[in-house]
Parts: sequence; structure tokens; C-alpha cells
Amino acid sequence: MELRTINTFLHIAELHSFSRAARELGYSQSAVSSQIAQLEAELGTPLFDRVGKTVRLTDAGLTFQDYARTLLATAQQAKAALQPAREVRGTLRIALADSVCSTFLPDLLLHYHARCPEVELVLRTATADEMLQWLSSNEVDLAYTLDQPILQPNLVLAFNELEPICMVAPPNHPLARQEVVTLEELAKQEFLLTERGMSYRDALDQCMDAHHLALKPYIELGSAAMLAEMVERGMGLSFLPEYIVRNELAAHRLARLNVPECQISMHRQLFYHRDKWLTPQMKAFIELV
Repeated sequence: MELRTINTFLHIAELHSFSRAARELGYSQSAVSSQIAQLEAELGTPLFDRVGKTVRLTDAGLTFQDYARTLLATAQQAKAALQPAREVRGTLRIALADSVCSTFLPDLLLHYHARCPEVELVLRTATADEMLQWLSSNEVDLAYTLDQPILQPNLVLAFNELEPICMVAPPNHPLARQEVVTLEELAKQEFLLTERGMSYRDALDQCMDAHHLALKPYIELGSAAMLAEMVERGMGLSFLPEYIVRNELAAHRLARLNVPECQISMHRQLFYHRDKWLTPQMKAFIELV
């Protein structure tokens, strides 16, 4: 039973496709089919049901999957243990929320590259749903989200921090002089907001909807940092993570509105899949976060 064959089996199980597994591993499809046929012959049982274009694990395949993960992880750990002084190398693939990327990533990358100069970083911004899908299909190693608490048994939570989201306005805006701002007053203002589907935008829309109100932004944009800059220029109000606008608030370039009916926080969380071997490059990033 060869480790490369076990690795091929796990890729097919995750991708539900012989052809996709072949492309990802750099094999021909016939080579992948041959490896699985040899493994099935060795184990004495079919591991996949192949009905039309659909590939699914048989009951025996599901049973073997847990053992395959353990075998591959043990082999990787043994190899790493025999090379303790070796410099951390390889690739680290991270999916991030846009606001996390623009605020925390520059310093993180500076320190990470100083610690692990031989690691190639591949970064992708995404929604929380996309991140979870990529973790499950092993397309990324880590997911760094800003969202409601994500509690799933197939994920390991490596970091969790509560982050308040705040309503901001230009400092000379009439609402900035009020001690309290109501949702009814907000509904009459011009807004610049993140796109629908972003965690804190959806939470804001739900809050307004619960009071039978709605915000109709004249600009929707994925970049929270750019939205903060436009609010600073007097183009309207926005609803952004406090960490994005902390410096602008402290310098009085933006004003934070007190909206008691809309107190929202999100969780900044770092995850990896429970079946993923925790590589040295993943450990280094987690420690820095």
C-alpha cells in the first residue's frame, strides 16, 4: 500500500472526481484509475461507486477514509520529526475576509516572511461560505473569517476575537452631533455599504428589516478600507468593523454614531479542517495571528 496511492484516494474522495484529482495531482486519468484499481484489489473491496459521471465512496470506502487520513498524516509527521532543524518550506494557502486582509495582513505578512522566508503564500479573499467549501475540498489550508460564530464539527478553531461593527459618518455630518441616532433617521441618509452577502452587511439589513426599515446604498463595494476613505471624504455614511476605522476615529477624521438599536459584533476567527495535517507553515501563521 503506497502513500501516493492513499493520497490519490483521499483527493478523489474530497473532489468526487477521478479527472479533477488527476489534474490536481499532475497525473493522467488512467494513472489515477490504475492506482485505485490496485488499492481496491489489495483491500479486496470496491472503494468508489461510479454511476454515470458521479463518484461516491462505498461503505467500505467511507470506513477506509479515516484510516487513510491517519496513515498519511502519520507519515507526514514522521518525516517532519526526522528533520527538526530544517527550515520551514512549502506553500501556505489562506482564504481571508476582505476587511481582515486589508487591516491585519500587512503586518502579519511582514513578520511571517521574516520567520518563514522559504514559504510561498497564496492568498484569496472570499465569503465565509466559499472559505468553508475550500477547506472541505482542501483548496486552502486556513480560513480567516469575520462572521457570526462558525461552529462545525469538521473545523478546528485556532483563534477567536470579538470585533464590534460601528456606524460611521463624516465628522461634520448633522447626525455626528447627536447623542443618540435612531434607525428611522439612518433610513433617510445616503449610505455606502459592503456588498450583500458580507457578514456584517447582512446583519445590518436584518436589523433594519426587523424594524420594518431599509437602507438603500447608492454605492456597494467589497473593499471596507475604500468605503472608510469615501466616508471620510463626505460621500455618505457606512457600517464597518471598528478595527478598519480605529485610526480615523481617534484622529477625528470620522465620527462614530451611537445607534442603540443597532449594536452588532462579529467574530474574527481562524480555522483549519480537522482532517488536515497541521503543517509547520500553518503552525507559524497561527502563532503570529
